[in-house]
Amino acid sequence: MLALDMECGYFLAYIQKDPRFANTTTVSDLCRRLVESRKSAFFPMIYRLICLVLTLPVSTATTEIAFSSMTIIKNKFRNKMEDEFFDDLMVLYIEKEFANSIDNDSVIAEFEVSGPRRVRFS
Repeated sequence: MLALDMECGYFLAYIQKDPRFANTTTVSDLCRRLVESRKSAFFPMIYRLICLVLTLPVSTATTEIAFSSMTIIKNKFRNKMEDEFFDDLMVLYIEKEFANSIDNDSVIAEFEVSGPRRVRFS
């Protein structure tokens, strides 16, 4: 906490003097300008903190979607499936708009091209 406090003091003094940060209005602008100016390496804790703040809305929405999807997928009839299979089902359910846009024939063709198999699909 002490190191972060010191870094914040240096960061504030630097940002106020640098004209590249003059018209910064959002946190994402600040993050972008830190990377563009390569100052994210000089202020690693500030940069990490900004990145965490920027990912909070995404992670909360994703968590809510994931928990509601879990109750649909893992019901009393399917409560003994393995974790890897469950994870794959979760991704497919959460990204169902994308999954529905994929053509099954193209997946089979891609799988066949990737290497020899014991069973032929088509």
